[in-house]
Amino acid sequence: MKKLALYVLLFAGNCSLGVAQHRVSMPFSSSYDENAWLSLGMQYNYINSTYKIGLQKNWTNLGTNAPTNSDHYIASFGAIESVASHGMSVGIPIEIRFTEHLSYIFQPSFVFINHSSIQYTGADAHGDSRTIVRYMRHVVDNLSGSNFNAFEFPFSLRFRSDEKLLKNRFNRYRGYVTAGARYRRWTGLHSTYRDWLNGLPENRPHALIMKTGYLSWEAGLGLEIFFPFFRVSPEVKFIQSTGNVLQREHLLAEKNAFMAPLSKTYIRNIQFSLIFQ
Repeated sequence: MKKLALYVLLFAGNCSLGVAQHRVSMPFSSSYDENAWLSLGMQYNYINSTYKIGLQKNWTNLGTNAPTNSDHYIASFGAIESVASHGMSVGIPIEIRFTEHLSYIFQPSFVFINHSSIQYTGADAHGDSRTIVRYMRHVVDNLSGSNFNAFEFPFSLRFRSDEKLLKNRFNRYRGYVTAGARYRRWTGLHSTYRDWLNGLPENRPHALIMKTGYLSWEAGLGLEIFFPFFRVSPEVKFIQSTGNVLQREHLLAEKNAFMAPLSKTYIRNIQFSLIFQ
């Protein structure tokens, strides 16, 4: 009797394992199943990013507090503008399908290229025009800078159209719209700020002082194209932070000439993706 029960349990386990395998889909493998309730994959993103800058009322009366013979000296600001930047990230899309047309998507990603910056223009000590670009991270007395990388945690709903045939009558496709939110957290920001604060005040670089992380809303559209062992989705998304991304109350923002003219500043991204599932 015990042997019979053991055989039944082993048989049931093998059956449920087989069912589970058919319910989890992986691209470019024998486990690919476009009707699976859970799909995993890979994602490559190009990000065009800009700051939406809000300025203080007296921003034109402000300038840098550097010595007049310094390359950082600007008597008064004439223009403060965002520099459109290019970035890249990779992610792992995890999709849970509710119905044929509706699914939930979680896409943890890592941003490894980020060139966002703000450009300050004004007159130098001789009255000539001077432009200084500020990033999130700078070395003291150095005009060049860099930004922090980031982890992103987007979650959204995807609503698909009915299935259609491409002109080649072999590949099928579905259009879709998507909307949701994401949280971005900068890597290394907290430790870098701590090191700056532990140094001498006069050696603290005047960088853009950011919050550790921020929340954004997003909306987009895409196209699922089906192949025998995978589906690929070209997608475009509009993403904007829900609030101010600057940390104006931070100690590093005090007496920071490049933070003083800024009020509320948002980050706006347009993201182009290729998603393989």
